[in-house]
Amino acid sequence: MVVAALAAIGGVAVGQSDSGDEAAQPVAVESAIPAWRDLDRAQRDLELALGARDAVQVAMDRTVDELHLELARLDQLHDTDTGKQLLLDEAEQLVVQEYVSGGDIEDLVFILGVTEATDALWRKALLSEVSELVDQALDAVDDVPGERERTEARIGRLNDAIPYLYSRLFDAEQSVEAAEWVVYIAEINDMADRELVQNGFIEPTEQQWYNLRFCESTNNYTAESANGLFYGAYQFEPRTWRTVGGTGNPAHAPPEEQDARARLLYSRRGDQPWPRDYCGRWLPRN
Repeated sequence: MVVAALAAIGGVAVGQSDSGDEAAQPVAVESAIPAWRDLDRAQRDLELALGARDAVQVAMDRTVDELHLELARLDQLHDTDTGKQLLLDEAEQLVVQEYVSGGDIEDLVFILGVTEATDALWRKALLSEVSELVDQALDAVDDVPGERERTEARIGRLNDAIPYLYSRLFDAEQSVEAAEWVVYIAEINDMADRELVQNGFIEPTEQQWYNLRFCESTNNYTAESANGLFYGAYQFEPRTWRTVGGTGNPAHAPPEEQDARARLLYSRRGDQPWPRDYCGRWLPRN
């Protein structure tokens, strides 16, 4: 049986056998459960990351659409007559919007009925019924060059916003990929949790896992044995690694994946893959 005496320095414990004849080994102190050990939490984090990514994508799409509209608008404003008609049409659309937001039907009929009257009558009718926003739109009818400059300024701001949004979208995509990876690892751990219960094995503590890794590889996740048969912190054989869903070289897998697949292996076979007369002595007796 292994007993752990916790050293006060640097959050490290020292493992020693009851008989005192085992070499002391550093042992990691247990910490809060990370997301890749909690499938529900990992899935919630993924949903949040997806939502944030989608929100940035919506902002990007809207900005690009607005840019295209402003560019098309600028083309029309280059011709004074076409520009005046455009601005008059926009003012009329604002009238409709004002009505939809609570205007009176008689006022709407009246306003729309004078669109072919003189500018003075048109302006008078609008100013008596609609908001300052419409007033500003009508003022722009007489200042096509000024509106052209304002449109160019809006285009400049939209162009400036796009690189920033691309950067945010890239970061959001990275966050989604990271969250997906955490879910992937959490699913392995969740499988191990269920199989541990089904098979009646005792869950090793973090200290016991650390002692096992230290014995197998001095806790080196990139370790490869000199004879080329064993890989990673837990010294997996490639075929054993594949039985728990691993691919490629175990020593090339991230530490969290090696930990999860070691747990899954243990949940199915107990300490059998790690001989008890050697490194398996650090694991619980089942």
